[in-house]
Amino acid sequence: MAKVPYISSEAMEDIALNILTAYEFDFEDVVFPKPTPIDEIIEFHYDLDVAWEPIDHFDPEGSVMAAIIPSQKRIIMNESQKDLFEEKIGTMNFTMAHELGHWVLHVDDKDNLQTALSLKEKQEVFYCRSHSMRSPIEQQADMFAGAILMPKPVVEKFIGRFKAARTIEMGQLYMLANCFQVSISALCVRLDRLGLLYVHKGKVYNSRSEYEGQIAFDF
Repeated sequence: MAKVPYISSEAMEDIALNILTAYEFDFEDVVFPKPTPIDEIIEFHYDLDVAWEPIDHFDPEGSVMAAIIPSQKRIIMNESQKDLFEEKIGTMNFTMAHELGHWVLHVDDKDNLQTALSLKEKQEVFYCRSHSMRSPIEQQADMFAGAILMPKPVVEKFIGRFKAARTIEMGQLYMLANCFQVSISALCVRLDRLGLLYVHKGKVYNSRSEYEGQIAFDF
């Protein structure tokens, strides 16, 4: 496997914000944050087709979530996972954003993408699977997904409001996740990466260092 090109957190934020700006996404909604129209960005801004097909056969040993056929500019969502996606809209949105991340960051980097052959179309396919061990290229696609689904200026604005009220509870974070249409776990990861909040076992801390300091003190 080839070395994965390094992308800094700052560069990833710029990539996502530039895409949203080009799509004329409004960052100034002061009432409630709104979900990123990721399906529209995929289809209209990047002219990619989104299709639903059963694609478990790409990797019988793993759970395939989605795939890309670069030659057709096509993202395939795994139809066998459709019940999961419909039950958890946040998982579907994150998967779509993750695939867009691969298109933007990695589609020309064939050495680093897991490949399979579509027997139906005899086309090379890049696929993603759900796995606890995330490779660097999958971590980058996850970072991109978090940045585009939960834009930094919007997250900072609303977390700042919560902090100004001197109280942040899990209910507020669930509300925020619902507004963004992402999972609560995706939001918590995003907050930690931005250094805004750290959540552990349902408790909210101002930072990871605050949590670690409390754990050390309690011990």
